Amino acid sequence: MRKYYVARHCTEIDGLTSVDLMWNMYGVTVFSIESTWVRDLSRLKGSYEEITEDLGRWGTKHFGEIRAEVKVTDEDPLSEDEEYALSQQGAKVKIKLPQERIDAAIAFMKIAAKLVIEDEFDRKFLSLKAEESKLEQYLWGAQVREANNLEGETPLLNKIAAAKGQEVSDVAAAVLAGHRSFNEKCVDLYDRMLKLKQKFKDASTIKELNVLWQDYMGIPVPNAQSAEMNLVEDDEYTPLPVTPGLKF
Repeated sequence: MRKYYVARHCTEIDGLTSVDLMWNMYGVTVFSIESTWVRDLSRLKGSYEEITEDLGRWGTKHFGEIRAEVKVTDEDPLSEDEEYALSQQGAKVKIKLPQERIDAAIAFMKIAAKLVIEDEFDRKFLSLKAEESKLEQYLWGAQVREANNLEGETPLLNKIAAAKGQEVSDVAAAVLAGHRSFNEKCVDLYDRMLKLKQKFKDASTIKELNVLWQDYMGIPVPNAQSAEMNLVEDDEYTPLPVTPGLKF
């Protein structure tokens, strides 16, 4: 029996006994391992969580799939299911894609987007924090407390004012202005993250999610969908180029 996981990618995943890497994009990885080797997950340095077999196998397999009929090999359980089989085509069977597979793809596309978005905004936040030294950040809380209570004792602000040759009141005003500016930038990041995650959450079809993945992740929609959306070159067939990479 295999167990399925979605994880932040780390090199230790590759060394897990019996691991099967199934999907990897923007640092988000889906893999499965034999249940007898689950104990080895403690070696992973990144976060991970267990997902269902449907999400792990079929959500990744049918990611972005807009065709109602697909070809499967004999490794797919549906290859021998007469309810969905339409025709035998060489080594593959043409089947009608069941709704449960479509639902798995939709659910996985949302989960993957959520993790990618959160990771990117975490990086943006860390970049924002990196604008000040770690020592400055460590003392920031004390500076703000003293700046909000100038009638009390202000030993830290006194030292800063003496070092800079400024009045304590001026240092306090600068501290509060900087703190307010930082908080406003953090709130802006959080607001942007929430709104973007909500767009993916509100999407109800694979086609809608494909457009979002193209617009924000740089992953092109399938060629057939490009044609439907008239996002093609003059030959009416070749999709317009999509710049790769995150766009938020």
